[in-house]
Amino acid sequence: MLDLHLRRLDLFCAVVDEGGVTRAAERLHVAQPWVSAQLRVLESAVGSTLFVRSGRRLVLTEAGTRFYAWAKEVLAGSAQVQRDIQDLGSGSAGTLTVTSSMAIGTYLVPPVMSRLRLERPSADITVHISEPAAALRSVEIGEADFAVATWSDTFDLSALYAEKLWEEPIVLAASPHGPPDADEIDISEIADLPMVGPPADVAFERIVGDQLRAHGMPVVPYVIRLGHAEAIKRAVAANGWVCFASLYCIADDVAAGHLRVVGVRGARFVEGIGLFHRETKYFTPLQSAAVSALREAAEQRRTKPAKP
Repeated sequence: MLDLHLRRLDLFCAVVDEGGVTRAAERLHVAQPWVSAQLRVLESAVGSTLFVRSGRRLVLTEAGTRFYAWAKEVLAGSAQVQRDIQDLGSGSAGTLTVTSSMAIGTYLVPPVMSRLRLERPSADITVHISEPAAALRSVEIGEADFAVATWSDTFDLSALYAEKLWEEPIVLAASPHGPPDADEIDISEIADLPMVGPPADVAFERIVGDQLRAHGMPVVPYVIRLGHAEAIKRAVAANGWVCFASLYCIADDVAAGHLRVVGVRGARFVEGIGLFHRETKYFTPLQSAAVSALREAAEQRRTKPAKP
């Protein structure tokens, strides 16, 4: 039905543009009587005469002039809507809101979303950064399409679908010329190092603490707690301190010579990276493409982990 109405408007505009029914019929490759019949239908629908004859030409009435301007707007808008819908269907347009925990939202998610945006110039993509619990809450209440956050067994995931994408190595990072002197230490030596840590009770602090205790280590005393990975790294590099950090946070700093990785004999520390969304979430093509891009990135991290 909509297509029929649009076709009648297109026909009406063709008659105006061509100056008559005959030429409009030739342009549209339809029969002249059919064009005349459709014009009568339009005049009946609007309740006004749209054309009067002036010699051999049809001339718009005042009502016809106004109707012609409206019809052109409708046809232009219809073409734009059709293009927009095609873009939405292909995933090249649409909106995407991602929420992420602090370090993951700083180092891991932006490159993936930036590549996606370059491939889809009409996409509207937003990444919010917060604590993992707050990120998951945003997903639960529908403020975000999905979250990419630190995996923690303490989260209540009863209302969400949760998928662990991969496990990222957590390493001990030190300044190039600070302690410890060796490039590898026993885990018991960590307690004697000037450790920089995140604020108490954030997810990363909890998972590092849990894994240290699993290796028989007590709580590590911190010389200072800082709220962002960039601040922690700068403090370590500038003061000869050390910190635990996920490898993705410090890989560039190690490559640039600002930090070095110190091995811990007999110990392995990891950060789980999780994808979270509502069980009933409907994914648009753009949002589905974003999830696929994250899973591809996860596969690359699993098969070709970054080296410090």
